[in-house]
Amino acid sequence: MFYRCLRTFKKSQTRALRCFSNTATSLDIEKFPNEAQVVICGAGVMGASVAYHLAKLGWGKYTVVIEQSRIGGGTTWHSSGLIGVFKPSLAQVKLTKSSVSLYKELEQKGLSTGWKECGSLNLARSRDRMTVFRRMKAQSVSWDIDCELLTPEQCKDKWPLLNAEDILGGLWIPGDGVGDPYETCLSIMAQAKNMGVKVFENCAVKKITHTNQKVSSVETDLGLIKCEYFVNCAGFWARGVGRLSEPVVKVPLHAVEHYYLHTKPIPALDPMLPGKVRVFLCHERLSYKLFDCTDMVELSPE
Repeated sequence: MFYRCLRTFKKSQTRALRCFSNTATSLDIEKFPNEAQVVICGAGVMGASVAYHLAKLGWGKYTVVIEQSRIGGGTTWHSSGLIGVFKPSLAQVKLTKSSVSLYKELEQKGLSTGWKECGSLNLARSRDRMTVFRRMKAQSVSWDIDCELLTPEQCKDKWPLLNAEDILGGLWIPGDGVGDPYETCLSIMAQAKNMGVKVFENCAVKKITHTNQKVSSVETDLGLIKCEYFVNCAGFWARGVGRLSEPVVKVPLHAVEHYYLHTKPIPALDPMLPGKVRVFLCHERLSYKLFDCTDMVELSPE
């Protein structure tokens, strides 16, 4: 399993070289600035997104991204990449739809995101879960989300390998999909750099200084940089970064274990054929299955 992940990572690193080949300045020779308006800590997909959207607003040349390791080298590169449009609030739904539109736009420009609109099949093993699905179906009308309630037989039609004996029904959301978080991160960061954002790898934060209750500077491995705004996009390390601030900023984040396993190739499994399902979600088991090529990935926090 580790070898497979490492192989995928190395393959993505090769794509990274192509992705950054058209940038104006090499990260290795770019001079570290002593001043910026915005400093973003973390060059994962979240940091890349913040940098990209700031650049779109005209803040590119005033923005600096610092990363303790490599771009997308934290939790981004091995994330599952599931993208579901159904969220608890309308604001989150609009945000997800905006993200999907961005991925499609990047793909049209020849920048890889790995986006595949394959749909998702949500399974219910209890009456309470089916009630939730019916509420989601009702809510989908006002939120403009295409979805369909399915019987156990229809769920099995979507995926013949499914054992539907304990399934009461399902919710099919055709607009859901999967992407490659690492490639998405590289593509978005490349676009941000083209709009003036400066990115520095192998640069860790040591201290965040405040003056009159406002951020005034950030001390890093490469030197001190004065700034007006500091954005914590450190993901897994966000809580630790918050503790580097004076006074300390408490980030309500706690990491937990998340297991996953890859199966061997499954005969006759071709999830990308028309009508086939690539993502299953079973909420009662707190798990989901992602079909990739001819094998299967099962993920569960249990």
